[in-house]
Amino acid sequence: MSGEQDRTPDDEHLPPSARAGSGAPVDALTGSHDDASPLADGERYIPSARATPREARPLAEWQTRPRILVTNDDGIESRGLLMLKQALEPIGDVYVMAPDTNQSAVGHSMTFMRPLRVRERILDDGSRGWSVDGSPTDAVSLSFLGYFGISFDLVASGINYGSNLGDDITYSGTVGAAMEAVLSGCPAFAMSQEYDGEPDFDLARQVAGLVARNILEHGLGEGELLNVNIPAISADEYGGIELTRMGKRIYQDQLLERLDPRGTPYYWFGGPPPTGLSEPGTDFHAVLSGRVAITPIKLDLTSGRLLKRIHGWDWRLGDDPADVERSIDAATEGAGAGPRAVSGS
Repeated sequence: MSGEQDRTPDDEHLPPSARAGSGAPVDALTGSHDDASPLADGERYIPSARATPREARPLAEWQTRPRILVTNDDGIESRGLLMLKQALEPIGDVYVMAPDTNQSAVGHSMTFMRPLRVRERILDDGSRGWSVDGSPTDAVSLSFLGYFGISFDLVASGINYGSNLGDDITYSGTVGAAMEAVLSGCPAFAMSQEYDGEPDFDLARQVAGLVARNILEHGLGEGELLNVNIPAISADEYGGIELTRMGKRIYQDQLLERLDPRGTPYYWFGGPPPTGLSEPGTDFHAVLSGRVAITPIKLDLTSGRLLKRIHGWDWRLGDDPADVERSIDAATEGAGAGPRAVSGS
């Protein structure tokens, strides 16, 4: 893989952050760190590699190649992941860390109740990648918390089999991985393509390179990412790029009950594929019209309109005697009865 450190046979069992020549500040014998708390036998502290990415500027002015992390939610063996990696290799040094199995619809979930295991893998083009038995967010977290011993300038998640339009982003592991990168202070984009049999990723490959260059050269604001959706068309049918807002998905989920061989019921979520409101200016309308949709997403979900409205609500706790008395006084004054008299007995 481009950008990877040379390794010796003695390094094979160690993660990249601890391998010879990695430059990671870990004690070679104990794995301890000057600031680390005492470690149990067999534990090794991996220092965080989180750092502010380099300032956005034209790529010709970068002194070293950008470091790009590629991940997905379809798993390490996905052809879309390989296409995204290959699309970005002309731009920077690409590292791959992805789930070892399909993790679609896991959203921004993170593994806390069990350990994570990472395996080195050989991708279909002969390059190296790493897989983790966890979620897309786990893959990004491992990478930013020091597994590779480096910081990253960009995270690219995808290319997902199936679009992630409108409300889909609340479920999408593809978008969840990009969100985790943003929380780590790194610009990111998520890329998905409509599913239509065996997808042709040629258009997505070209768009991925364009999106990556624009982000590296112009930057994104704090808490921002780009959600990119590609229609299921060839590059020859390409209708252009549209900068869109989130659309509205219409889900048609159904609960399916079946019986196992012992007669115990189990359940699947099924039903027809979701549709959407085809309103001009939305990601759904753009993809339906044969155009690439690029939607800016901000992690701050605060509703300014609702924040203003709820200021007019009564937020006094009913079980607080002082609040109850004030509430009764307010009610009686509003009814014209005057303040309630308080007995001194």
